[in-house]
Amino acid sequence: MDTTTTTSGNGLDTRLQMLLDEREIKNCVLRYCHGTDRLNWDLVADCYMPEAADDHGAFQGGPAELAGWLAAKAKYRGAKQHIVANQLVEISGDRAVCESYYLCYIEFIDDPEFVTTGDAEAVLMGGRYVDRMARVEGTWKIADRVSLVDWTRSLGEPAYWSSPAAATFTKGRGDDQDPARLAFAELGLSPGARISH
Repeated sequence: MDTTTTTSGNGLDTRLQMLLDEREIKNCVLRYCHGTDRLNWDLVADCYMPEAADDHGAFQGGPAELAGWLAAKAKYRGAKQHIVANQLVEISGDRAVCESYYLCYIEFIDDPEFVTTGDAEAVLMGGRYVDRMARVEGTWKIADRVSLVDWTRSLGEPAYWSSPAAATFTKGRGDDQDPARLAFAELGLSPGARISH
């Protein structure tokens, strides 16, 4: 077994650096999901390089425009949640590709562009984010994204859980009072921010 290690200029094992880079790349995708689900549009835009391109199906454009489009569509959305599963990351210097499988539940309310029948429709989407990443000044961000949809299921009119137990759960929010945003703020951090020791 070869136990030889290669070190970078600062003495850090390059294999350890690769793991740290992979974590930051994956965290960038998770910050995007947190931002869009918690309606934090600045965080969404910050996950991208300023000159990045995003192919989001009904939207094509840059990060500021994407954040604005999502913000405008928010009034037509009910419950929404992104779940990220398999993530495959390959790194070459300051460039990388990250393929992230996602599952997204979303309720479209009175949105003629997205509702096929009636006033509201719940949709389950399974797909992948194919992200070309770039590291600039030590930070990994999305340089180009294609949001692929591999399958969808219409669940029809959203039906809300109305049992007595349902009312006892803490509700997620789309503002600065969401419990997760409060928890990150207590540390003086935004989701995925680097912690200096």
